[in-house]
Amino acid sequence: MSNLVMVMPYQAYIAKAHQEGFRISAIWDRAVADRLYGSQAGAYLAEVQAQVEEFRLVDFTDRTAYAEAIRAAVREFNADYVWHLGSEDSMATAYQTAAELGRAVNPPEAVTLVNDKLAMRRLLRERGISTVRFAEAGHWSEVAGLLADFELPVVLKPTTLAGSRGTYLLTDPADLPAWGQSLAGYQYDGPLLVEEYLRGPEFSVETLTVDGVHHVIGVTRKLLGPLPHFVEMGHLFPEPDSDQTRQVAALAVTLLDAAGYRCGPAHTEVIVTADGPRIVESQARLGGDKIPVIIELATGIDVKQEVFAALAGRAPAAPRSRSVGHIAFLDLPLGVLRAVRGLEAVRELDFVDSVSFPFKVGQTIAQTVNSKTRHGFVILTGADAAQALERADRVRSMITVEVEAPALAGQVVTP
Repeated sequence: MSNLVMVMPYQAYIAKAHQEGFRISAIWDRAVADRLYGSQAGAYLAEVQAQVEEFRLVDFTDRTAYAEAIRAAVREFNADYVWHLGSEDSMATAYQTAAELGRAVNPPEAVTLVNDKLAMRRLLRERGISTVRFAEAGHWSEVAGLLADFELPVVLKPTTLAGSRGTYLLTDPADLPAWGQSLAGYQYDGPLLVEEYLRGPEFSVETLTVDGVHHVIGVTRKLLGPLPHFVEMGHLFPEPDSDQTRQVAALAVTLLDAAGYRCGPAHTEVIVTADGPRIVESQARLGGDKIPVIIELATGIDVKQEVFAALAGRAPAAPRSRSVGHIAFLDLPLGVLRAVRGLEAVRELDFVDSVSFPFKVGQTIAQTVNSKTRHGFVILTGADAAQALERADRVRSMITVEVEAPALAGQVVTP
């Protein structure tokens, strides 16, 4: 039995940790929960508190109070480790504090090199790995002065935001003020990246690291939505074994080695260009968008459980694909929802695992501009990728909505 301080432990993780013999002292931020769960945040945190041995609330943006909460939890809970598997924007303080206390699962420098897009780009440039032309700006107003060194379009990225928030394909410099305004909507005023636009199919590599050894769970094919916002509209797992897949996986492992990553999950995004695979970004956590669910459907491997097995020092089981798991996001007409049909019929299909439809009658279906503004999803399986994609198209055709064509239809809403 080990005592574990966890920052932002999702409910789905808590039972898995207990099964591996860990007791949990949980640290959460109510404002973060509000952003993730809206009106259900209070109930969500109450359930977390009921399931763990110790519970604290703190403001992650108050670094002094946040660090002190970790120190107090380690001291009072007699913790063996501090671990953060939630949103990467609050990881740095957690790992720095854990390292000071000798309780870090990973060196804080390794987590920063994996999570921070600018730090990762600098590392790759220094090591001559997956070279991508880039420049850095302290503020969006500086970007225009950097464009002379690039061929348009270019990709613009906040260095520490996740979930496609603020990532934008710039084709016309006249659009920069509008992009700057969207960053303000995210309350982001940090450093930015200007990167060459990488063209080609996109994948993510799902890994679990145990004692510095990186185990590849598999490669996920990513289905990108319409530009300029780079929001994925689907994922397929696993991508079949091939020379290309092995190159993509090997590149992710090379990054984790270079960063000095020691333990836990990582999710590394790669585009295969005409010049070979190039790293887009990485995160020191499991992949989002229900990727762990489609991995389990496809292989039977519960990667959430394997995460805590890794912390206990056990390597993950070798993945064996039995089907293809697919999450397909919906793309609905924009407007005020008046009626929806077909959801129950979809749920009854034997190849459908789950359906999420986040709108109620009277709510506005707005344009998708990041991962939080998508229109719901279906998770399903197929014998192969072709069948999974065909089944997703069938499901989309079964779900019909009536919307009132509103003045809001073209409005971009940023949550």
